[in-house]
Amino acid sequence: MVTKDEAVAAAAHFVKTGPYQEQADSVVMLPDTAVEFTYGWTVCFDLKEHIETGDFTKKPFSPVVVVPHDGTAAHMAPTFPATEQYMEMRASGDWPPTKGHSRAGA
Repeated sequence: MVTKDEAVAAAAHFVKTGPYQEQADSVVMLPDTAVEFTYGWTVCFDLKEHIETGDFTKKPFSPVVVVPHDGTAAHMAPTFPATEQYMEMRASGDWPPTKGHSRAGA
């Protein structure tokens, strides 16, 4: 199992060395947003430019990082479905959804 501190550190490493490596100095991890699920942790981040200006165009498109408990690589949460539903689907093995299978209304 991954602790909250380990999840925040793993999320920061993923963001700063992956999707936001060219803006690594601008990444601000938000450890108070960390939420533990059966599948793993979610941790949010923001960019200094967004925090300082409030300009929504400076906000990360997808600000949620998933850190699985099983030690697999951290990754960005999808923008759909909602993060909570995604984490439930991962825990139950229903991810990725099968073609033609809809969880709408579930």
